[in-house]
Amino acid sequence: MSRPLSPLQQTLLYGSSIALMKGVSLVMLPFIAHHLTTEAFGRLEVLSSLAVIGSILVGMGLEDTLYRFAGQAPDREKRKRQAARIFGLTLIIGAIAWVGSWFCAPVIAHWIPGDMSRYEVFLVLSVLSLEGCIAIPLGWLRMNDRAIAFSVVCTGRALLQAVLTLLLLLQGGGVTEILEASLIAALAQGLCLALLQQRDSGTIFNPRHYKGLLIYSLPIVAAGLCAFALNGLDRWILADRMSMSEVAQYGVAAKFALAAILLLQPFGMWWSPRRFQVLNGPTGKTEAAHFAAMGVAIALIITVLVGLTSPLLIHWLLPSDYAQAAAYVTGLTLAMAFKECGELLNIGCFTGRTTQAQFVINLAGAVCGLILIFPLIDHYGVWGAVIALTLAHTLRLMLFYWLSQHYYPLPYPTTRLSILLLLCLGGLSCSLWVEGIAQQLALALIATTTMVAAALYLKLIPLPQHLWERKAGVPCT
Repeated sequence: MSRPLSPLQQTLLYGSSIALMKGVSLVMLPFIAHHLTTEAFGRLEVLSSLAVIGSILVGMGLEDTLYRFAGQAPDREKRKRQAARIFGLTLIIGAIAWVGSWFCAPVIAHWIPGDMSRYEVFLVLSVLSLEGCIAIPLGWLRMNDRAIAFSVVCTGRALLQAVLTLLLLLQGGGVTEILEASLIAALAQGLCLALLQQRDSGTIFNPRHYKGLLIYSLPIVAAGLCAFALNGLDRWILADRMSMSEVAQYGVAAKFALAAILLLQPFGMWWSPRRFQVLNGPTGKTEAAHFAAMGVAIALIITVLVGLTSPLLIHWLLPSDYAQAAAYVTGLTLAMAFKECGELLNIGCFTGRTTQAQFVINLAGAVCGLILIFPLIDHYGVWGAVIALTLAHTLRLMLFYWLSQHYYPLPYPTTRLSILLLLCLGGLSCSLWVEGIAQQLALALIATTTMVAAALYLKLIPLPQHLWERKAGVPCT
């Protein structure tokens, strides 16, 4: 029998699979940008934002529910039964969503901006009906340290979608063909994962258990709908008040900013399914605070790296029609960083039987964003959306930290994290005064190196043990 992968090996495998999966889409971005007009790219962005809100509704927050209920089950057989019940519920929701999508597509196509066709909206909704059935098996694989299987099914979908998109665009396709490629890839992944889940845990359809699951998950759904105001609705507002070309500029900048989330995902995908198990251990509070702080430190380092290099990549890789996106990407990267830091520091809001605190915080962030975004867009255009998004995620981060500490205080190294945050903001601010490619490259290198050195010095990210021993004057054996 082969030895199980170590946490480091799992993290590296998750990292490589996520990097390949998302990296394929980033590699495809210049190709798509060269084959679509900015107006068509803007339409694709609005349809993608529809996918955001749809995935929230169809997913029903059941992935977090799986981590909470199956993760805290006392033995493996009870964990498998919980997983089987949750998977059965997602299959029911997915089937209802797919049937309903045919009837909802015309209404939604008329309602959202961008003059979408019924067929395009139906393709998006069909993919969404599969997402919940995909998320639960993926979560189960992560909970059981099956990083290799996770990697195969995720990268397989990404590569299949990329190949289909490439072939269809070369044949003269457009937005519709891109959506068709997405649906075919999602179907293939969903079938593979359903077979794996059925073989491992089975499927249980038992409505008697659904009430408790939904009581926990519905506030997560409500919180996700609030979060849609900060990641999706902004495209709709821009499309309504400005041109599709401006939506395309904003969308390209947002895709590069999402690289910050992408690079942090390996850590999050390793840590998220285990946080409750760690928290319930003998030194749970200390360990949970340590790993969460490490994640925040990594997020801030990544923010500087992505925020300072993305403008160069936009300049090198994309057509000149998208040049303005380089101006927005730094602000959006900071907003994404604050979003991820909030997810790392919110564990106290999940320790009870409900997740109402998360809903309240996301509602506050959404209200803040909506109050600010309309007047700021009217006065500053796309920059108004960037500013509103950053301020809303800042508020959300502060509330998550404060309320989580109120419910379940953890010994976070707040002073050291604050120092690293100031260095991050300083590095990003310097980009306002640099000119030319050489200066931007130099700034990116210096700022990122400084962030890494500071995180190591502040012991937010541990050095290998033998290096600490040398530093302390202890000879290595």
